[in-house]
Amino acid sequence: MIFCGDVALANEDSFTFTGFDCLESKPWCLNLEGAILTQGGAPPTWGTYNSEDWLDSFSHFRLVSVCIANNHIHDIPEGIAVTQQYLARHNLQSFGAGIDAIAAANSVTTASCGEDYTLLGFGWRMIGCKPVTKSSPGVNRLEGRQVLSQARAALEKAEGGKVVVVIHGNYEFEKYPQPAHRKLARKLIDEGVYAVICHHPHIVSPVERYKGRTIAYSLGNWAFSYGRFFGGRLKFPESSFHQIAVELNDNGDRVHHARFEPPNTVRYLRTESVGAEDFSLKPEFEGFDDTAYLAWFKKNRIKRRGLPIYRNADQSLGNQLRNCWVWVRQRLIEAAVVLRFKTMDRS
Repeated sequence: MIFCGDVALANEDSFTFTGFDCLESKPWCLNLEGAILTQGGAPPTWGTYNSEDWLDSFSHFRLVSVCIANNHIHDIPEGIAVTQQYLARHNLQSFGAGIDAIAAANSVTTASCGEDYTLLGFGWRMIGCKPVTKSSPGVNRLEGRQVLSQARAALEKAEGGKVVVVIHGNYEFEKYPQPAHRKLARKLIDEGVYAVICHHPHIVSPVERYKGRTIAYSLGNWAFSYGRFFGGRLKFPESSFHQIAVELNDNGDRVHHARFEPPNTVRYLRTESVGAEDFSLKPEFEGFDDTAYLAWFKKNRIKRRGLPIYRNADQSLGNQLRNCWVWVRQRLIEAAVVLRFKTMDRS
C-alpha cells in the first residue's frame, strides 16, 4: 500500500502525474489537506480546500482511502460532514476525523497484495487541528494515551492484519520530528503497529527504521495548488518541491521520490528501499534513545523562533502552558499577516 502527502486542489485546477505508470494500480492513501468545496460553494478567503473535481487529477490512480485529520478541514462550514459524504459517494474510505468522538476514532481497513491494512488517523491541536468533542465534529486528538489506546484496540480487532497510524503533526517546515512525536511513534511500534506515517511540515523529513518497521516523519506535499490559496498569497518555496510516497510491502518498504514542477506537474524521479545501506533519507539520529534524540534535536531543529519543544505527547501542565503560548503566538502572526505587517513567505 502506498501513502502520499498533502493534497489541496483549488477550483479549475488540475494536476498531471508523469512517470507513475507502474505504481498507479496499487492501492493509495492520501492526505486531503482541506475539506471538499461542493459546487456553487464559496471558497474560503483564508484557508485551503479541495474542489469537487479534485478526483479527476487522480483518475489513473487506485485511490482507496483518504486521511482527513488535518488543520484545514474546518476552513469550510460543515467541512467534515460534507467531505465524508462526498468521499462515500465515490467509494473512498475516510478516517481521522468525524462528527463525534466515536466516528473520529473509527479505523478503516483495506486490502493490498492479500494483506489487510487498518488505518488510524490523528491530528495535533497545536497546528490548528480542531479536536472532536462530544458536541461538535473535529479531528481525532493526537494525545499519547488516547493514541495508544486506540492503536491497541485496532491491533486486537485486526487479528493479525497490519495497523498503520497516520499523524498530522509537527510545525510547518520543521525537518525533524518533535521529540514527543518520535517517542510516541516508537511506542506505537513497540505495541505492534506496522508503520507510522506523518504529514504537515510541507517538506520531506527523514524516514527511520525502528525494530524493522518504518516511521516516515513527513511526506511533504503531493498535489498542492500553487499560489491559489489565502488570496493567492500562499506559495511554497523550492525546498517543498521534493515529495515522497511511502510504499509498505512485505518484500521491503520503499520510498518513491517525486518532484513538483509549478504550477501543476508532479514528476516521478526514482525509488529506493528504506532498509538499504545507502538509503538517502536515513536519519542521523536513527537508533538514538529518547534522551539522546532530545539533545540532538535541541542542537539541530530548524524552527526555533519562540516555538517550544514538546518532550511528551500528553496533557501535562507543562504542555498546557506550551499550548497556550503557541496559540497566542499563532494568533499574533495571523493578525500581522492580515494587516500586511508580515508576509506568508515560507522558508
